[in-house]
Amino acid sequence: MTLVSRILARKIVALAILFGIGVCFLIVPALTNQLGANPIERLLHVSGEIAIWTLGFALSLTPLRVLFPRSAVVNALNRHRRYIGVSACIYGLIHFSCHLLYQGDLEDVLQSFSKPFIWFGLIGLTILVLLALTSNNWAVRKLGGKRWKLLHRLAYVAAIVLIYHQTIAGKGHWYVARWLLFLLVALEGARLAKKFWLTKPSTTGVPTKVGEVPR
Repeated sequence: MTLVSRILARKIVALAILFGIGVCFLIVPALTNQLGANPIERLLHVSGEIAIWTLGFALSLTPLRVLFPRSAVVNALNRHRRYIGVSACIYGLIHFSCHLLYQGDLEDVLQSFSKPFIWFGLIGLTILVLLALTSNNWAVRKLGGKRWKLLHRLAYVAAIVLIYHQTIAGKGHWYVARWLLFLLVALEGARLAKKFWLTKPSTTGVPTKVGEVPR
């Protein structure tokens, strides 16, 4: 294990990085008046982008582990998938809170719910909250390993819903969704391709995996 992977494997380091993202892109700009003429709107956009990119990073760790099983850095990061997923939920809640503040009053908040992209955002956020609440060992024991894993596959549903939320939100947010979608599809496609290649029956009689019996 390399020095970098040993550092990344520490829980406190992972939490510091995840918290530091919010400090650097949300808190520091707010305290130093670097958010422009409409600070709430700026915080709304930045927190949303942090949330969806953090979720995308969490989902990319599994295919990266399959593609690079011997990478100490990837394996170290995979230890913190729960924390990364929970942080995506937290930034999503910050994003929603900024939306409420941006609308100003209850009438405008209720009026905003008539827009489809708001509902897609709420659906995605609800899924993230559910997954965050069950991202603990107690939930794994209560649900059982198989059901817990099945439940947490909803993270992919949340990603699709939130990418669509970003796409139809307008104001140039589609480019964030485009690159995130490309990244996830590329990684997942590579993972499935490698899995298919490794499990493909050999036509030469030589096992394609160690211990595999040739057909």
